[in-house]
Amino acid sequence: MIMTIQTARIVTIAAILTAGQTGCRSPQPCCDTGLVHRELACRTGVESPRVAPCREVVPAGVVFEDGLSEDEAVQTALANNSLFQAAVAQLGMAAGDAKQASLIANPQVLIYFPTSTKEGQYALFQPIESYLLRPLRVKIANREYRRIGMQLVQNGLDVARDVRLAYVELALAADQADLARETLAIRRSIEEITDKRYDDGDISELETISARVDQFNARADAGVQDQSVAIAEAKLLTLIGLPHYPDPVALLPLELPSLPILLEEELIAQALVCRPDFQAAQWSVAAAAQRTELARRQFWRVDGVVDSRSDPGNRTGGGLRFELPVFNRNQGGAIRADWELNAALHSRDAIRDQILADVRTAARQLRQASDALQILQREVEPALGEALRISRQGFADGGTDYLLVLRTTTQYLDARARILVQKAALLRALAQLDRAVGANIEAGPMNVEQLEQVASVPLPSDVGADGESVAAEEARADVSSHDK
Repeated sequence: MIMTIQTARIVTIAAILTAGQTGCRSPQPCCDTGLVHRELACRTGVESPRVAPCREVVPAGVVFEDGLSEDEAVQTALANNSLFQAAVAQLGMAAGDAKQASLIANPQVLIYFPTSTKEGQYALFQPIESYLLRPLRVKIANREYRRIGMQLVQNGLDVARDVRLAYVELALAADQADLARETLAIRRSIEEITDKRYDDGDISELETISARVDQFNARADAGVQDQSVAIAEAKLLTLIGLPHYPDPVALLPLELPSLPILLEEELIAQALVCRPDFQAAQWSVAAAAQRTELARRQFWRVDGVVDSRSDPGNRTGGGLRFELPVFNRNQGGAIRADWELNAALHSRDAIRDQILADVRTAARQLRQASDALQILQREVEPALGEALRISRQGFADGGTDYLLVLRTTTQYLDARARILVQKAALLRALAQLDRAVGANIEAGPMNVEQLEQVASVPLPSDVGADGESVAAEEARADVSSHDK
């Protein structure tokens, strides 16, 4: 049956209207500019303002004069750390990509001007495939936007972890400096006792020299520890984005949190739900799966045409212009998209394996530091403290040898130093564990519903909890066929 001119016009107009309606119903670009800060506030428990370039601010509620807390340090860092803020700018770039993906191709106009021997001709071409492929492009861009957003959340957690570690290092250095000064005071008191006993003729001059050398060493160690405090303070100020802060930073005393019983398998299960980089990998798989579908359709080239001629009848008609996919159906692009999906799946699996290693390592380091600290605080320190008191009293009364006093003092001070080190090790392991799980352990476990409520969007519906999808399975089969 031969299509009449009137029928051709109706078909052309219907095709253009259908494509337009499809484009209007397609997903809209997601540009949730508050995604990163909202997610970080949920996971770290602190909210941070956005700071313009070339500025340094102290967030509202942060007061350095009354002692900087760990949460205040994290809050200040998330607001001022320039490397993190530069990374957050990627979210704005992704928003631009999402907006661009939602735009349809511009119509093209062809004009032949009338001459004495040729009538004028005017034609309008509208790419119909840009309407039809727009939903896929928008879905891909939205998934990329979410992937970048969740990766930036992970970057923020890394910054928070680094700040907490630097905070612990500064607190440890300050406590060690205090212990060094206490050690110096103890050594001086022992030197005074040895001088008195030497004057009384109870000990030899050699023993007084040993006590004096110990006092000199303690003074030198105190000076070294003061410099260690200055170095750790400079590192912390750089991380929180205030390298030019003029005053010394006073920290609140380190407090050990009371943690619930932490089982590795439960922590791993929570990490696979909470870790932003794993969620980013899931979004990446979802985007790659959509790209494989788009790659199999990108050979379409269909234009709706409206044509008009400036003859006395002013004839106007419509039609379609399209390519015949005889040779090129984007086979190479489809193969590449399949392998990109394969790479995304492997990357997701690698991140999952790394999560297991991170959680297990941090949990075992936390358990190790906690057990060692309990032994030192409950058993070793009280016993050595009593032994030191008895030996010093006996030495002052002339009944104890100086070597025994020296050995007891050294053991006591070493135990105090080990307690500080183990306390810092416990807090370091806790910071690493929070980062490994992707949320604050003390705040309790998080589930998928809580995270989706914070993100204001569910995880991709075409990707399950393991990150797999129907499109991914099909792509795996395609990759295998390409190998053969």
